[in-house]
Amino acid sequence: MERKNLILAGAFVWAAAATGWAQSTLPQDSARQQQKAQLVRGLYTDALTHQQGYRLLESLCSEVGPRPVCSSGDARAIAWAVRKLEELPFDSVYLQEVPDNPRWVRGVETASAVGYGKKGALNVTALGGSVGTPGGNKGAGIRAELVEVQNFQELDVLAAAGKIAGRIVFFNRPLDPSYINTGSAYGNAGDQRWAGAQEAGKHGAVAVLVRSLTLRTDDFPHTGAMSYGDASVKIPAAGISTQDANWLSSELKKNPGLRVQLTLGCEMLGTCTSYNVVGEWRGTGNPEQIALVGGHLDSWDLGTGAQDDGAGCVQSIQALGLLMRSGYRPNRTHRVVLYANEEFGLNGGRAYAASALSRSEVHVLAIESDGGSGTPRGFSTENAAARERLEQFKPFLAPYGLLAYSVGGSGADISALRGQGDVVLVGLSADSQRYFDYHHSAQDRIESIHPRELELGAAALAALLYLFDTNP
Repeated sequence: MERKNLILAGAFVWAAAATGWAQSTLPQDSARQQQKAQLVRGLYTDALTHQQGYRLLESLCSEVGPRPVCSSGDARAIAWAVRKLEELPFDSVYLQEVPDNPRWVRGVETASAVGYGKKGALNVTALGGSVGTPGGNKGAGIRAELVEVQNFQELDVLAAAGKIAGRIVFFNRPLDPSYINTGSAYGNAGDQRWAGAQEAGKHGAVAVLVRSLTLRTDDFPHTGAMSYGDASVKIPAAGISTQDANWLSSELKKNPGLRVQLTLGCEMLGTCTSYNVVGEWRGTGNPEQIALVGGHLDSWDLGTGAQDDGAGCVQSIQALGLLMRSGYRPNRTHRVVLYANEEFGLNGGRAYAASALSRSEVHVLAIESDGGSGTPRGFSTENAAARERLEQFKPFLAPYGLLAYSVGGSGADISALRGQGDVVLVGLSADSQRYFDYHHSAQDRIESIHPRELELGAAALAALLYLFDTNP
């Protein structure tokens, strides 16, 4: 107890230093406003000084590692999350069942341009959900001519000319570098990864290679989920590094008959049940109203999921930890939700929303962090009305660089709550310029995380939760 009081005292000493800027940005006649500003400053001081969120992420990456749904890493992550939440004074920590998740496993992954020797070796990785090549790990794989396309329209034209059947289709449309928001560039190029195999398979292609969805030119292939839709024919799909994609495209111009040898040992091994992990901090005034913050606990297997979405998970835990250590007692019930299986279909988000609906729970706020650990810039919301509700907090948040309040979306997992009453859905908007350098690749490791940027995100979440909770 004495140690806790010392921490709180220290936080409020630091908070007092905020008085200068607070007086210049907030109404001079409002002592309550000044008190709010000081508490927000204390949250930032605690986060940046003690960096408990970063230490949590180090623990997750080193003790658990990669966490694909249905894997042993997934089970370790769930146990880790329960243990870490129980170290904080939550009123309850519990698991929420999430059934019917795909148990997809990776195997051998090799590819090469035929006839080029060692120079022709290609860096590839199977896309999540892909079937393997014939014979899997021990099979001969697929050897076929390569045909490059930029989009599905070009695919259809070439198919009509008889140039797709029996070939490997190479989707090579890069992310548009002119976009300021790299997430928009990612979204506009994502159809080739998600549906490329489905579309090429309709025309008799035997496999697809998809340019990795990153703005960086390097040798690291990026994975990510793909879908066959209702296709009766399923062909193998792999991501290829941007460096090798550029080389292949150049060689194809010189050698239109270029062939590629591809072997993938990936396969689907049924389904499993996973779990959302929930920590609940009961409100003292209106406990029936719920505010949540969360991220997804699962990750891809190439790295350790530090950016996607270990950062969001620890920021969410840290956000409530910061509020607890500040001495604040919430009016509404607050939850941290670490979602299962975002990468393979948002099963955790859907299971949480279905449970909330069946129990007639009243959510007033849901915040998601799933955009990496970059410096926070503000928040994104679903509509103009929600943005207007958030912008009233700008005087408290602007000193910390939280200036952007955009309309266009919130978060994938919390989107399942849409339409359940008057819930405000919010996404933390972080600087995204480097995020897709690491996203879904072997580079998604703790080394890509800057501790201060991570902690600024945690403090931003804590501040918004606090300000919203003190708003009628």
